[in-house]
Amino acid sequence: MKRFRKVISVTLSSMLLLSFGMTANASASTEEKTDQAIQAASNVQLTTDKESVIKQLTRADKPESITDSVYTLTENINLATAQKSELKKRVTPSLKASSKSAVSAKATATVATASTATYSGTITEEGGTQFLYPIYLQPGELLQAQLDGPFSAQLDYDLYLYEFDMATGDINSNPIDVSNYGTYVNNYEQGAASLPENVGARNTTGANKAYAIAVHAKKGSSINDPFYLTVAVSSNYDAYEPDDSAFHAYNFTVNDKGSSINFRTIHSSIDNDWYQVTVPVSRNYDALNVKLDNTSESYGYKAEVYAALTGNQMVLLPQTNHNVTLNTGTYYVRVYSTSQYSADHVYTLAINPVLRAGKIEITGYNSNGYYDYPTYSYGRHYRINGGSNLIVNGVVKTTDGQLVPNAPVTVVWLDKNWSEGSGNRTRTASTYTNDNGAFSVTLALPQSTGKNVEYISAIGSTHYFDLTGVAAQVDGTSISTTDIVYLFAYSLRN
Repeated sequence: MKRFRKVISVTLSSMLLLSFGMTANASASTEEKTDQAIQAASNVQLTTDKESVIKQLTRADKPESITDSVYTLTENINLATAQKSELKKRVTPSLKASSKSAVSAKATATVATASTATYSGTITEEGGTQFLYPIYLQPGELLQAQLDGPFSAQLDYDLYLYEFDMATGDINSNPIDVSNYGTYVNNYEQGAASLPENVGARNTTGANKAYAIAVHAKKGSSINDPFYLTVAVSSNYDAYEPDDSAFHAYNFTVNDKGSSINFRTIHSSIDNDWYQVTVPVSRNYDALNVKLDNTSESYGYKAEVYAALTGNQMVLLPQTNHNVTLNTGTYYVRVYSTSQYSADHVYTLAINPVLRAGKIEITGYNSNGYYDYPTYSYGRHYRINGGSNLIVNGVVKTTDGQLVPNAPVTVVWLDKNWSEGSGNRTRTASTYTNDNGAFSVTLALPQSTGKNVEYISAIGSTHYFDLTGVAAQVDGTSISTTDIVYLFAYSLRN
């Protein structure tokens, strides 16, 4: 902050030095009085259009030629020698279904949104596979499976989902869903881990169907490091399921003013909703604000942003106050819950560009005392009495004129007639722009020294005032603006 103030002081000093170089005692000036605030150089619209509301999602394309996007690559798994599962069903701590009373004020009954079971197992050789089958679905039910672990950076296991032929007892050879992220250890609140593998399918027929799940060791194996396979069967879910992996993400098109959706749910402990966001080359932002509604966050819902590296390694990107810094490219947003869930609670996901500040403007002044706009030899500028409060109003905008909310701003006032040690030489205030990109700060100014003298011939009066400067800057940038303010001392009739 001290460095910032020094830079601003130098800027203001240079501005005032140029002003002092003008004729300081011109005698033909005419005093003007007005109650109107100073006008901006351009018309500033101090309202921001509301974000767009997405009402329909479309599945994103992921052709294998796009290297910065995830895509499935199926391993050849020998299904002919499939044996009965060696997985062990185990009791594990799991998320709990929220009661309607926790997520809706209209009902109190408990909602069993999904039946869930967790299994554990090991694979002893690279390329080996463990199977779990048959898993039965009634018409309209949704099957979801999640693979966690083994928790080792040297191992990479994938998850496959097949249809199971109930008549022959065979597994159909073509998988209906595959999740094959590359192992990449991220730091989560729950601990360090690679992103879990998730697959899912709906039974859209009018008869019962059966399925088989395969855990495949693509890289390495371990008899000591177990994996955990959680299976959930649900009858109550939103219309966009299954989309439990980035391979099935939906396009989320971010409007210039931001976009949101409010028709999705988390209906099971392993439900993951995925969205794909594209950051274009031409843009006026360097970060996106990715946020769920406050109620969903209180239930433990998370919205995370991932980047895809070579080999489908999914990197969790850091967030600061829900802001994620992004370069040009394709990114993936994951919504899930770490605590409660309910098929009856609709979450709202909003993604808003954190606009890049391109310019700052001082749009006007105000005061708790006398003020006007006289024309002295330094030009027509705002004038207030010494010892008054100076209210500085302004806006921060992008280079293409959009108003920038939540931008940090510092305003400095300087009177070079006061010495450094007087405590009256500068006044400083910091704030943030509001949702409409506007800011306002109040500076309690000292008395005027009256060092500048101007004779007003039209009224036969000599005015004594200080030529002072005001600077406003977007913190952390070189974006600033300056202006002159007259600090009035007194006048004498001649």
